[in-house]
Amino acid sequence: MGFMSKKIWVAITAHKPLERIDCLVNLLRGYMEFPFTFETNIYIDYDSQDDVEILETLLSEFSKLNIQVKVASPGYEGWFLTWAHKTDLALAILNKKADYYIYTENDMLMTYDNFKYYLKWKPVLAKYELEPGFVRYEKKYNKKIPFDNYYRYSLTKETPNVWSTQGYKVPNVLVVDHSVSFFVALANPYYGAMILNQEDGDYYIRSDSYDPQKSYEKVGIRNWPIADRSSMGLAFENPPFGFEHRRCVPVRKVKDHYEILPCGLICHDDDKYTKNLLCDPDLLICCESMLTI
Repeated sequence: MGFMSKKIWVAITAHKPLERIDCLVNLLRGYMEFPFTFETNIYIDYDSQDDVEILETLLSEFSKLNIQVKVASPGYEGWFLTWAHKTDLALAILNKKADYYIYTENDMLMTYDNFKYYLKWKPVLAKYELEPGFVRYEKKYNKKIPFDNYYRYSLTKETPNVWSTQGYKVPNVLVVDHSVSFFVALANPYYGAMILNQEDGDYYIRSDSYDPQKSYEKVGIRNWPIADRSSMGLAFENPPFGFEHRRCVPVRKVKDHYEILPCGLICHDDDKYTKNLLCDPDLLICCESMLTI
């Protein structure tokens, strides 16, 4: 099956969409680079229902993506809006509407390079009951600043105090590839999005991770809030022995240190978390320095 014959079903959460229309536009521009057929569903909050017409006009340039703006029912208030797509997602999966199903928050910029990386490594990692993951970052001070910015992960020993006083030992998977040294599963697999193929989708909609209440038990010590759990996919569904979750990111050696490959980084189109971290930019951990030996 050729690229153009493949189809992607997309769900996007957009709370008060006109207030952050630039983020939504940036996300959709990224999808325009994909050589696939799209069905795109944008879920907006009930209080923004009067914005549908102007939103559709503003997004008319993205006709290739076959966009539908859907107003969530009043019950999906606040962060619960991130779960408004679940019934439509289940119906799409049950009816095999697409080859891949993507959910993103409206400020997570999923690029074609990100997706090509997923396509390449999904079947390889699936042999280990793992899947390609991403590290979420923000652009600030001409650097890529990862969301987890309180410690550098050691690749050879336990990193202390990752979850309160509990440490974390980074597991890895060796692969044979000229560009990737190995994959690692970092402590926090959250990246504000999820990708499912048809097989994973069938599993997901029947799993506890698909349930807004039962999913809380899955994340354990991470204590993810309702919005974060909406994009957990199969991350915590039966990870293999030695792993706390399924999501792994690619690592390569660069001179005397190790870095996550750019394809394994996903951009949060904001800098609010970075601004809240530290006043001194020199103390911020960047993506290039977040791993140690």
